[in-house]
Amino acid sequence: MPRYAYQAYAADGRARSGRIEAESRQRAVAQLRADGFQVFAIEPAASGAAPFWSRDLFGRDRVNDAARLAFLREFGTLVGAGLTVDRALRLVERQASAALKPVLADILERVVAGASLSRAMAAHPQAFPPDMVDIVRAGEATGTLVAVLGSLTGSIERRDAVRRHLTSAMIYPALLVLMAVGTLVMIVVVLVPALAPLFEGSGRAPPLTIRVAAALGDWVGAFWPWLLGGAAVIVLGLVRSWRQPGFAAARGQLALRLPLVREIVTGIELGRICRVLGTLLCAEVPIPDAVAATRPLAGNRVFRAALEEAGRRLTEGGSLASGLSSLKPHAPSTLNLIGSGEQVNRLGPVLLHAAEMHETQTRQRIDRLLALLTPLVTVTIGGLIGGLIISVMGAIMSVGQLAQ
Repeated sequence: MPRYAYQAYAADGRARSGRIEAESRQRAVAQLRADGFQVFAIEPAASGAAPFWSRDLFGRDRVNDAARLAFLREFGTLVGAGLTVDRALRLVERQASAALKPVLADILERVVAGASLSRAMAAHPQAFPPDMVDIVRAGEATGTLVAVLGSLTGSIERRDAVRRHLTSAMIYPALLVLMAVGTLVMIVVVLVPALAPLFEGSGRAPPLTIRVAAALGDWVGAFWPWLLGGAAVIVLGLVRSWRQPGFAAARGQLALRLPLVREIVTGIELGRICRVLGTLLCAEVPIPDAVAATRPLAGNRVFRAALEEAGRRLTEGGSLASGLSSLKPHAPSTLNLIGSGEQVNRLGPVLLHAAEMHETQTRQRIDRLLALLTPLVTVTIGGLIGGLIISVMGAIMSVGQLAQ
């Protein structure tokens, strides 16, 4: 959706500037007027991120997940305690981070001027992603904003906990791989060229390992600019296409086909979906509205498409289990639980139980995978480096015997 940079006068007469997403220039002006702003300048905003030389290297000028979590947790607690939205925003703004403070100040002005919280948050897509705004909008429409904020906070916290656990567990294997690459580079670049002159005039050809390493070193030395440029092009292409719909759908399909990754991705997605859906249904949110609010939280396109189909089936009078039938190859037991919960009219508690089950199984699978990966990487790297060293030492000893 296009973004527009605007300058306008607020209801109190002060000049304000910012950015807004809208389908057209006229729609952007209409939204700003609905929020109580008198627009005197608006133009398409420059696309893309800010130049790297104008950014804070430590990320202090950007709103990160930790700042969003702190805002959701404190704001949800205050609203749940009975405070109005504007009073809760004033209190949260005082303790917000430096990057989030001006954003909350602008949101507060918009709310005081009559805009809804979700519309005010939508004016700052760099701070609040569209999926978060959609969930808040669903909570406002159904009168369950406190429950929606609680479920959203819990979902983000669990997602970050899994990410931190996976990142910390991957540090040791990554260090092993980095050390192995460094050792191989030293053997190819330093040791092999130093051993090659020993075989000249000895009447004996160098071992296959040394010949292959020498050829590899010569090839890299001749074509390193092309290799570096090709690697840069590949990385840039991946960065630019990573979030494109087609590429994201292909990534989602591939993740569900890999043997070890499939179970982890399925557990993460179903745990998140069941947790948010169960929380919303226990808060007496209608099932179609709960599904619509949960759909943006699905990171994998396969699960997001399944929730879209479920939303259509529910509006036509179908059940949630039948709407999610496309997920049967990935989670048949979960669909059976959902069907049973609908039959006994206890879908919310059943979904929360399914969420606990998936979250526990996902943690166990990640631990087992990493427990298997570490010794496997160690043995593979040790065997590769050890084989190279034994081959090189055998070649040195054979040359010494010829010299005698």
